[in-house]
Parts: sequence; structure tokens; C-alpha cells
Amino acid sequence: MTSQEIDQYFDYHNANMKILKIGFDQIRDQIKSLYHSKDKAGNYVFKLHDADRSKIAARETETALFRILSGIQVSWAEESIKRIFYEKDLFTDAQRTYLIRQGELGQKWYKTLDVVFCIAYGLVPAGDETCKSVNIRLQRRQLGSTLVNQYLHLREIITRHLMPNFAIRNKVQHGEWLYGFKPSFSEVFSQDITDQLQRENIVTTTSRFTLVNAFYQMIVDMGRFKSGAFALDPNITPFEYFYPHYIRKIDFEVKKINTPELDAYIDEMIDREIRGQQHRAARAGQ
Repeated sequence: MTSQEIDQYFDYHNANMKILKIGFDQIRDQIKSLYHSKDKAGNYVFKLHDADRSKIAARETETALFRILSGIQVSWAEESIKRIFYEKDLFTDAQRTYLIRQGELGQKWYKTLDVVFCIAYGLVPAGDETCKSVNIRLQRRQLGSTLVNQYLHLREIITRHLMPNFAIRNKVQHGEWLYGFKPSFSEVFSQDITDQLQRENIVTTTSRFTLVNAFYQMIVDMGRFKSGAFALDPNITPFEYFYPHYIRKIDFEVKKINTPELDAYIDEMIDREIRGQQHRAARAGQ
């Protein structure tokens, strides 16, 4: 591809992502508005007893919006990895084609990490631009344990915190919004998949969205910027310099994914609304 074509394709994917972000924000705002809803008596619906009809109906709407939000988030992760293929001065045509043609979304993320790591640290063999022959785990003597451990940690993040949600998106797209069935023909009910579906909510999905963005930036920093040209520290790359910062951010989001505390989130939303109303009433009475 010419540089002009690469820029054009980047813009196409970037435009897709702008629309996805609008969709994500709109659905997220609808969920937040739902938490502020009141019944005819003026009671906050999500403060009512679980058996209340108004709350049951609101919970059903909440679940539907959760599923839409989760689907958009994984679409964001997919367009993110597609856009990265057209980042300026990052991949050769052969590398780009190889990565685009990886079938599953998870493999696209794994292979992109592998190729970018090889680019960043001079591991691309002659005649093997896609690094199929490179085992980064065996490069400790050349790179040192720190860099190899960082690579392994990034792969673990993909495995533990991106891949599970990719699978959930597939179930959501096939209409399994409450009860999940085992792939590939959905013939057999799966309690594990059902539990995974029901754990997804506004907290987990927002954290996955943030996690994808941090991971994306780490990959770009790794592949594009080489040591010796980084103003803050010429002895290392921006990836190495900012690695602790990004990992802290990722770990923070992972903690929220693992322990989302949705009820506390809803209570805080309502309490903040009440405090705002009280503050406005106090100012009006002055």
C-alpha cells in the first residue's frame, strides 16, 4: 500500500471508532439515567425492594442495555486492532496483511503484540517479517528478563481480560442475552457462560473499554519509538518508561472487572443525585 492509502484506511477505521464511541457513550448515559428513575410516588426505583414490579422492569431494561454496551465495547476492541494496522510507520505490507488475515479477534491481538515486540527489539529475522519463527520467551539472554516478563504479562492480560469478553460478544450477537449455550451450535445449556454473561455490567464494560485503550497505546509506543530518541530518557523507549504507569492503570481496571460492586456504584449514583438536588434547593432558598 502507498502511504496515502495507509493514511486513508486509518481514517476509515478512525471514523468507525468515533461512531462506536458515540454509541458507547449514549448507551452508558441511558444506563445512568435509568438509575435516576423514580416511580409514581417519587421513590428511586433502584432503592425499592427487589420484588417490586417497577424494579423488576427496570432490571430487565438494565440487562438489555448491559448487553448492548458489552457488544459495542468488543466492537471497539475489534476496530482498535484493525486501526492499529494502519498506524503510520508501524508495519510493513507483509506484516499488515498477515495480521489482518488472522481469523479470530484474540489471535489478532496476540499476533500484533508478537510482531510489534519483534519490531521494537530487533527480533525480526531476515526473510521472516511476520516473526513466525521467533519465540520471545526464549530471548531472555538477548533482551533481559525484565522485557520478556513484560511481554508475558501483556499476553496474560489479553488471555485473562480481553479474550473472555470476546467470547461473550459472540453469545450476545447470537441472542443469548440471559442464558448461554455451549458453542459451536448452542445445543447444550452452559451455566458457566450464563454466569459470565450475568457478571457483565456498566462497571466491567467501562473498565474493559479503558483497558483496551491503554493496551493500544502501549503497543503503539512499543513499535513506533526506539531508544536514543526519547527526550525524557534516551536510554529507554516510551513503552519502557511508561510501562509502570500503564500497568497501574490496567491493574486498577482489572480490579474493578473482578470486583465490580455494581450495587455500590448504583447507590453512589443515586446519592450523588440527591446531594445535587439538595445543593440546588439550598442555593435557590438563599
